[in-house]
Amino acid sequence: MDIGWGELLIILIVALLVVGPDKLPEYARKTARFVRNFQKVTTGLTGQISKAINLDDEEDGKAAGFKKDLIEVKKSLEKDVADLKATLDAQSKAVSETVEAGTKDAAVSLEQNAKEISETLDIQAKTVSETVAAGVNEATAQLEKSAEEVSAAVAGSPETADAPLDEAPAPAPEPDPVPSPAPANDFE
Repeated sequence: MDIGWGELLIILIVALLVVGPDKLPEYARKTARFVRNFQKVTTGLTGQISKAINLDDEEDGKAAGFKKDLIEVKKSLEKDVADLKATLDAQSKAVSETVEAGTKDAAVSLEQNAKEISETLDIQAKTVSETVAAGVNEATAQLEKSAEEVSAAVAGSPETADAPLDEAPAPAPEPDPVPSPAPANDFE
């Protein structure tokens, strides 16, 4: 296997996203066990093939031993393949179950978060609505009170009481004018 650092980093990132940080150490151990088992199988296979080749170089009288060794190699390989398949199946099933559980947990969590956000927004909208309604009611009450005060002031005013309805009220006397400074002439 010729895996560089870049490929290893990509595999680790994908594993982190799929499995999650909590389960990653457990799956790293399982993967390490798988790699060790695979190395044992390949080492055993290489040794048996080398032994078989060395036997081939010997005299033909040992052909029966060679055939026996090949049968043992075949059985050993079949056992190793079955063990490897079982290990891969178990790890595949565990990863699948973890991903499925993680997906369900994420869906439940997202649904719960959406519900909480919706409830919070409803509460805030109700609060804002109540605040605006209270402000409108207060402003309306103040306007009505001011209108009543103005009506009472106009109705109780001596100037308007004596004045005929067709005529405008007499203007109030003007205060003594204060001399204002002479305007500056910019054209001098």
